[in-house]
Amino acid sequence: MKEDHGNLMFQWLLPFAIAVIVVLIMFFNFSLKIKKEAVETVEDKFEEVAEKYALKVNGDLQGICLVGETSAQVISQRSPSNEGIIQLLLESIAESTEVCEAIYCDKDGNAIDHQGNRVDFEGNNYIEKLEKDPDLNYLFEKEEAITGAASIIIGVPVEETEGYLLLFYPLKRLKSITEMSGEFNDSAFLSIINVEGDIFQAEDRASSFLKGSNIWANVDKEYQNDTSKARVRMQNNKTGSFITMAGEEIRTLVYTPIGVEDWVLLIGIDQSYVEFRQEAIFSKSIRRLYQLLGVTFLFVALIAAVNYVGKIRNAERNKTLQEKADTDLLTGLNNKLATERKIKEYMAQNQDKLGMLFVIDIDNFKKINDTMGHAFGDEVLRSLGKQIGVNFRVTDIIGRVGGDEFMVFLKDLQKDEIVLREAKKLEYFFKHFEVGEYVKYSATASIGAAVFPADGNDFESLYKSADQAVYKAKKRGKNQVAFFDDRDRK
Repeated sequence: MKEDHGNLMFQWLLPFAIAVIVVLIMFFNFSLKIKKEAVETVEDKFEEVAEKYALKVNGDLQGICLVGETSAQVISQRSPSNEGIIQLLLESIAESTEVCEAIYCDKDGNAIDHQGNRVDFEGNNYIEKLEKDPDLNYLFEKEEAITGAASIIIGVPVEETEGYLLLFYPLKRLKSITEMSGEFNDSAFLSIINVEGDIFQAEDRASSFLKGSNIWANVDKEYQNDTSKARVRMQNNKTGSFITMAGEEIRTLVYTPIGVEDWVLLIGIDQSYVEFRQEAIFSKSIRRLYQLLGVTFLFVALIAAVNYVGKIRNAERNKTLQEKADTDLLTGLNNKLATERKIKEYMAQNQDKLGMLFVIDIDNFKKINDTMGHAFGDEVLRSLGKQIGVNFRVTDIIGRVGGDEFMVFLKDLQKDEIVLREAKKLEYFFKHFEVGEYVKYSATASIGAAVFPADGNDFESLYKSADQAVYKAKKRGKNQVAFFDDRDRK
């Protein structure tokens, strides 16, 4: 009894030890996953901030463009040559939007501003640039002569007069709406660039990335490959981020399209701040995981102790009863009742899964008993019971259901090709099955095969199909497998 108790304890301790190892492995993998999720969470947060500012810029510019388009339609439809009305429209644009100047220029180069003053465009090629590229609606000028300040010029065509409305949007307005209010603890800069890296606007912040007029020219050579990949994504109007370096600075650059030309809003965040935010999220999640792990281990230990005590009291009785109820004493396989019960249970719980039933009938078994004696006949059955199991999985159901009749049910077959393969494997087994210690006797079998659920969706109908297949095998000369649906001959 003590030995049995020791075995029972071992049976509990071994799974518990395995469970601990599995949990530790899961913990390690989960910690890696948490780390990855922390990185993704921080990146997503940064991208949300970038998209927020990009939306502000886009809203400003698109709003001005919409007002300009409406005014251009009014000029085209009602007053293409009435300078008084045109001036009122220009004045309305200047008052209702954030532009610092609104100018109308006709096809002959005559231009007036929102105050009604004549404007000399000599030396300025804004109209030429807009006419040269019909898809171009925005121009960037660092030193704009008319307004005397860096501006974005929004060009709106007036179709009836073949002229243009030129709306001058000051960059100082852009700086005001993109001024970051402490989102990154002063560890980041914000800039507006085009895909080629030309800097349109940047905060007054010292950074190696913002030196000169092109941000990509400042990136160290070893990071140029990642930069090129990011530029491709920018060209495809994608939002994202990547780590790069300029001079002694390592930053995560977060980019998002503004929705105007190929302009991109870029936030450069100091890498130490990025890692600080990632570590904060990771540490918080890990602490919770430790707490959960501790509670889980305590709970499992208590459950294991309670079950161990219960198992000691019931192990011997249950073992004896189970063995008597389910085992065929001669072969050591499932008996008829256990075999049928287990197959029925599987069918009830797995009605949509593929399975297969073999009914095996030993050929000429009566002749074996009559000529070689019943003892040798029992040895045939006993040897078959020992050897047949190696051909199948431990989860498959194998049993002796009659004097010389056996049944094998294969569970959870993945595809139809496996059905034929398993049948050939069983057929090969019986073609090489021998019994006898000194004189070898080859015992063959006629085997009927039926597929679940195609040939029967309950035990009775499936068994009937497999039994009919046995008679097919006998009529064909015995020592072979026959399918109920003859799929092996199709």
